[in-house]
Amino acid sequence: TRGTVMRVFLITGAAIGVFGTLAGLALGVVFAKNIKAIMAALNWITGANLWDPTVRFLSDIPSVIDWGEVTSVVVMALVLSLLATLYPAWKAARLDPVQALRMG
Repeated sequence: TRGTVMRVFLITGAAIGVFGTLAGLALGVVFAKNIKAIMAALNWITGANLWDPTVRFLSDIPSVIDWGEVTSVVVMALVLSLLATLYPAWKAARLDPVQALRMG
């Protein structure tokens, strides 16, 4: 039925949005917590001081996690990913599956 098609699109889109948001959250927190170790590894790999304080006027890269901002970005990402699935789901639900298969 049309409702089933719409539900499949919404569930799939929501799952992709949730997975992507959680993966981005985890990667961002890990990166922010370990920025000094990452810079040390990059300096060792390249053999150069990539964050030269004489050029940038900072001795290291500042990294502070503001959980209020993180929460607002995660909520916004989840809402936007769900909203982005509504139109394709509605469009797919309006299509007759038999006609779509005949055209394809």
